[in-house]
Amino acid sequence: MSALRQWFSPAALLRSLAFAGVYAFAVFLGRLTVLEGTSISLVWPAAGVAALWLAAQRGTGTWPLDHALVGALTFVVTTAMGAPALLALCFGVANVVQVAVLQYLLHRWHPNLWGAGGDQPLTGTQQLTGVLLATVLATAAGAALGPLAVGVVTGQWSPVSVVVWMVRNTACVLLILGLGLRVGYLLTRPRQGKEEAGLGQPRPAVLLPLMRLDGPRRVELAALVVVSVTAYLLVFVLLPQLPVAYPLIALTVWAALRFDTTIVVMHDFLAGTAAVAFTLTGHGPFTSVDDVGTRALIVQAFVALVALVGMALALGRDEREVLLGEVRRRAQEAAERAEQVEILARLARQLYTSDDVRTDICVAARQITGADMAYLLEPTGAGDLASTAASSAALGAQVPPVGFSLTNGEPSLTVKAFHGRELVFIGDMGARSDASLRVVEGLRVGAAAWQPVHTHAEQAIAVLALAWHHPVRSLPAQVSPMLQTLAGEAAIAIERGDLLVRLATAAKQDALTGLPNRLRWDEAATEEVARAERHGLPLTFALIDLDHFKRYNDSRGHLAGDALLRDFAEAARQHMRVVDTLARWGGEEFAMALPGCTAQEAAVVADRVRASVPRAQTCTIGIAQWQPGQNAQDVLNAADAALYRGKRAGRNTTVLGSLSG
Repeated sequence: MSALRQWFSPAALLRSLAFAGVYAFAVFLGRLTVLEGTSISLVWPAAGVAALWLAAQRGTGTWPLDHALVGALTFVVTTAMGAPALLALCFGVANVVQVAVLQYLLHRWHPNLWGAGGDQPLTGTQQLTGVLLATVLATAAGAALGPLAVGVVTGQWSPVSVVVWMVRNTACVLLILGLGLRVGYLLTRPRQGKEEAGLGQPRPAVLLPLMRLDGPRRVELAALVVVSVTAYLLVFVLLPQLPVAYPLIALTVWAALRFDTTIVVMHDFLAGTAAVAFTLTGHGPFTSVDDVGTRALIVQAFVALVALVGMALALGRDEREVLLGEVRRRAQEAAERAEQVEILARLARQLYTSDDVRTDICVAARQITGADMAYLLEPTGAGDLASTAASSAALGAQVPPVGFSLTNGEPSLTVKAFHGRELVFIGDMGARSDASLRVVEGLRVGAAAWQPVHTHAEQAIAVLALAWHHPVRSLPAQVSPMLQTLAGEAAIAIERGDLLVRLATAAKQDALTGLPNRLRWDEAATEEVARAERHGLPLTFALIDLDHFKRYNDSRGHLAGDALLRDFAEAARQHMRVVDTLARWGGEEFAMALPGCTAQEAAVVADRVRASVPRAQTCTIGIAQWQPGQNAQDVLNAADAALYRGKRAGRNTTVLGSLSG
């Protein structure tokens, strides 16, 4: 026993021993049906049991033991029931050869069939044809040994015995193996369906169609049972003068058209058993045939025909149901894809018209996945990966910012995902030792997913992090491609948004000094006037002109002139508050807005600015205070007039404009 455990598992060994017991009983039953005066058994259920035995145990490594048990049990039971040893030995070898050929052909022709070691049920006429052809060839191989042994030992051999062997064993294999394939598949794969097709779990290629027995169908099944029992009793017992039994096949057709294939196979099995049992006890139309071999052949032909008709009709219906189911599944998938495309198109439109692209990306990710939280994390200039936007399913909930180091220590799951290429999903974060406890416990993360965001140049620019408060077994199959598409759209939207920000900044910023340009000054001046009107606070504008700038520029060159402008802008900013505005008015002229300052207070600031002009240069400043009722242009005109008065007065001075402007 210990040596056997090294070859295969104890569970496989127990199954083999259980099948061995059933097989021995089947051999015993078969030997009970030996026709009087012959060595021919009317039925041989051991052929079907052996076929199912080797099919169920395929891939477990027990095949040497199983084949040995088939041969040994056939020999032992047959000799125990009075058969000569040589005859029993030939029967044992014949059964081993028969089942070995059958399993080889099934695995060669239908490797995905459950009984051949695959995971697909018996559902089509093509599979049935393959099983039938393999059975015929296998029983022919067995018939070359079994009946031959009878002829050698008893001297009684005829072609009829060969045909009886083949038909008898074929009928038993079809009924028992067909029933076993269906029931075995149901037991090992009780629930296969769309709900199992999560991330990394592909949808099964074939689903077993099952017909539900509702109320009316149960009544009909009961009627079928009653009619079948009555009809077989009439034909085989009560009205033995009826010449044929083949009209009973109509009951098989009824079952095949109205009930599940498993029920059909069971009906055919019971019908065949009844026909054989009545014939053995001397009842029924088949007993009128005097020749024993011919009688056995006719009985087995009837059983085989019942099995073939029932299985062919039922499996043909199953095949149609599988095809229709596949069509419906494909149609549903097409509808789901169309819905996904519409969702992504709508989200893309929102992203391209959004004022807050990053937040809308997070919202879109939650809509696709049903996550409780979504973060968009981007690299910073300080070597960190920090959240730039977030979204939460809880209304009004504040989502705290998160950040991870890109350089220090062991990379976090988020950093690894940022550097990766594919979607990463963890259904139970609590079971991960490499998860950040600070994040998992602080944000109550039960499951998480990360989708890296790359540009068309394959550069990682962000990672989209999704979190659920509870563990999630798997993500729906459509989530991964939708997130990938969203990531592509997000990369474009982020780049586009950043470009628009840069363009907008460039449009209102002086390229040389970095100060607001004339366009931005006009907006700021109007805003300051409106604010002064609302709050009744003073407001003063100043215009600054660098003295003799043209002469400086011509004598020292344009590069020196540009440097002077940059240095002056930097020096002037040092004397201004955060709320103040300094803009380049044009050329060597600058404008200054000082909210909350009177003209006299602004003059103090202006003098400090004049004193800070670099490179031994000077400037002239004109100041005007806003008066109620004036607009920005009125104040600027007053400041400009003051500036020119200062220039005429000799430059390098600060001049206040009149209150009247």
